[in-house]
Amino acid sequence: MPIVARQWVHFGPFELDAHAGELYKHGLKLKLRGHPIQILAMLLERPGELITREEIQQKLWPSEAETFVDFEHGLNTVVRKLRQALGDEAETPQYIETLPRRGYRFVGEIAAQEAADSLRAQPSATCDPPAVGNVPAEKREQKRRFSYRVVAAIFGVVLSLAIGAYVLQFVPREAGSLVVTNARQLTHSGALGLITGTSEQFGSIHTDGRRVYYAVSIEKPLRFISVNGGEEVSLPSPVAHPRILHISADGSTLIVKDILGPKGTSEGPLWLVETNGGAARRLGDIEAQDAAFAPDGKTIVVATGQALYLTDRQGITPVKLADVAGRAFWLRWSPDGERLRFSVEDKDAIASQLWELDRRGNRKQVLKGWKDPGRVCCGICCGVWTRDGKYFLFRSMLQYWAVRDSAKIGRPEPKLLTTSGLNVVAAATSPLENTVFLDANLEIYDSLKLDLRSKQITAIDPELKPAMVDYSADGQWMAYMHKSTTVAELWRSRVDGSERRQLTPVPLWVYMARFSPDGKKIAFMGTWPDGPWKVFWVSVDGGAVHDVPGPVSGQGDPNWSPDGQSILYGQPPESWAEPGVPRHLYIHDLSTGKTTKIEGSDGLFSPRWSPDGRYVAALRVDFQGMSLLDRTTGKWKEVSHQPSGEPFWSRDSAWVYFNDFSDTTVWRVPPKDGHVELVMRTPVPAGYTNCNARGFAPDGQMVLNCRNVQGNVFALDLK
Repeated sequence: MPIVARQWVHFGPFELDAHAGELYKHGLKLKLRGHPIQILAMLLERPGELITREEIQQKLWPSEAETFVDFEHGLNTVVRKLRQALGDEAETPQYIETLPRRGYRFVGEIAAQEAADSLRAQPSATCDPPAVGNVPAEKREQKRRFSYRVVAAIFGVVLSLAIGAYVLQFVPREAGSLVVTNARQLTHSGALGLITGTSEQFGSIHTDGRRVYYAVSIEKPLRFISVNGGEEVSLPSPVAHPRILHISADGSTLIVKDILGPKGTSEGPLWLVETNGGAARRLGDIEAQDAAFAPDGKTIVVATGQALYLTDRQGITPVKLADVAGRAFWLRWSPDGERLRFSVEDKDAIASQLWELDRRGNRKQVLKGWKDPGRVCCGICCGVWTRDGKYFLFRSMLQYWAVRDSAKIGRPEPKLLTTSGLNVVAAATSPLENTVFLDANLEIYDSLKLDLRSKQITAIDPELKPAMVDYSADGQWMAYMHKSTTVAELWRSRVDGSERRQLTPVPLWVYMARFSPDGKKIAFMGTWPDGPWKVFWVSVDGGAVHDVPGPVSGQGDPNWSPDGQSILYGQPPESWAEPGVPRHLYIHDLSTGKTTKIEGSDGLFSPRWSPDGRYVAALRVDFQGMSLLDRTTGKWKEVSHQPSGEPFWSRDSAWVYFNDFSDTTVWRVPPKDGHVELVMRTPVPAGYTNCNARGFAPDGQMVLNCRNVQGNVFALDLK
């Protein structure tokens, strides 16, 4: 008898009510309806067997039998939504396996009839939200309804995007005796935060207890909203891409700077912005990477280079407060003004640490030796105190943790405060009530192809969603980044998505990759936990990961020489690597093991070797231009003096393309005469927030690397 002839089918923590078309997890009904439930029922009816795409089309989309594109898009969206509900991964399926171009099959273990009946007769198992145990049915249903009301309040707007709906929730967690009692979503525009490729990943959110101030990635970027929600209100901004550094205790003044300094560094002019809409003014002649008001509202602490300074609201004659072993940022005073805590970027890594400075000038590292069990990179940072000073909240791996801030209870252990499918970028605590406000976002990557003649855009693989795709010279293989919940991995597959193989181990985090000319190796940049960005290479068949030695610890943007014997690379920008050091380009010879600095490459990064080997294109570290090296003469020349990013070559080496750093424009320039020519404004399809041109596919279409970033303000009430 077919399994779905039963009313209840139990697998893992899930239970399908086939008659009612409802799916439960640990006894709690999930918000899943329609086609996802129907496809799940088809898979459960024949577990372990292939359910072809044609069968699914005939049963669920019969009227669209001749509309192949609509069916393909609809099916991929539905399967993705079903996987999200099950917590399943296409690459490592626990329940639903994809057979590329053929269909799907259920690979999970289904409980026998007797076991399923027994489980269903048991009291509901513990699950998020909190367990309901043996409470009476009426109260159990009340708790269930309350849970759904909380979820609805937080995520009232479901992401109705081409990539499919994605419903997420903050789950109340206990951190010591600190508990999240309620959660609310305040903004719904999805535009919170800056999504340019070089922006620092430190959020821009602050509160005076009555309003929440933040920056968005669209017009009128400086904004605020009431702590109770409502309409977003804009403020005049003195800079194009503002980041709010801090707010005065009385809520009257913000400290603001542009995300990128005038010389491509993290340091830049500081501005005081009145929250009543008054005129903004410079904080003296100070240029810094960060700053914060002291509790008295008159004194400002400034972080410049590897030192902290004190100044007043006029910015006159700053006085050095302390030296710091690295770049200091995210400066926060304790509520009583006795201690200053700040984050420090390790000069030899991308990891950050928490430090404290007291009034007597004593320094100590906070939470020294502690490590989030699931962390793969980036250290801990971005701490804030609760209003009573009893708890300290900090960020690790894009979630916030809480620790009791008391010397009387020994060494307290941090507890996870937030958990969700969202990246929690930043937090600000209210000085008036026990509430923390979060800058949180959902970020999804994908690669698309653009036909430059017809302007038609197609997905490279709608199901796989590969990011930052690179193709082998013969056009048969592609290398790509896959971002899981914990790390970004390097994979390779055939261009049709078959023969997929993961090439890098967890927890190595990968950003980009390039095939060698013979297609046998892949060079990529990556980072081990709390280490610097480095250049590596690996065989396309997998195996050992080889690092590229060099005279500098920070390495990025690997490119192969035409003969495949050398790797060209640069040093990442300041937001990715050690600040304040000169940038150069290097060539590493694999056969000799020798690394050579390219003469005249001072102040350049992000190199791209032309396919014919004659030229090297590279960007200025301030992103305000691009230069070309003629390898036959050894001479450099500037070919662009405008905002430039992500260069790439045409396959015949006749043109070098680049993205405009300040907008979505793509330009190109021939290496011979250096005349810059407009190509297009990069289209951004529905469901994505930005796209960058990245290269060319074997069929001549342009490859776009696209992201969908949906960021909003959330409020968590604490007890």
